[in-house]
Amino acid sequence: MDRYQFDPAEDAWVAYLKSVQDTHVSTNVPRERPERFIEVERTGGASGLASDDAQMTFRCWAESRAAAAAFASETERLVMLARTLAGRPVGRKTVIASSVYLPDPISGADRYQFTIRAAIRGKFPTP
Repeated sequence: MDRYQFDPAEDAWVAYLKSVQDTHVSTNVPRERPERFIEVERTGGASGLASDDAQMTFRCWAESRAAAAAFASETERLVMLARTLAGRPVGRKTVIASSVYLPDPISGADRYQFTIRAAIRGKFPTP
């Protein structure tokens, strides 16, 4: 039996978040940093035979500490509501680390981050 193939989890989460809200989302801090945006990074996990158990960290930047906290809370809610990513089922979502204040070490900009783990079903390779 062939192993399933997995799309990059970061790209799948970025596409999902872009589809459910209107704030900038990317895997990097933009050069022209908007006041409010979400940075998505894979920080662990491993793929199995049929699913990729991706550990993902979401950094939510905003104009103030209070705004960043509220933004992270809403983003976490949207992440936990996800049922599909890149057209594939996603399940077993678990919060690994709840929202914590972690200002940017260079600029001091306000941001909160949280980490989840989720099983993203792969796609069966086609010949």
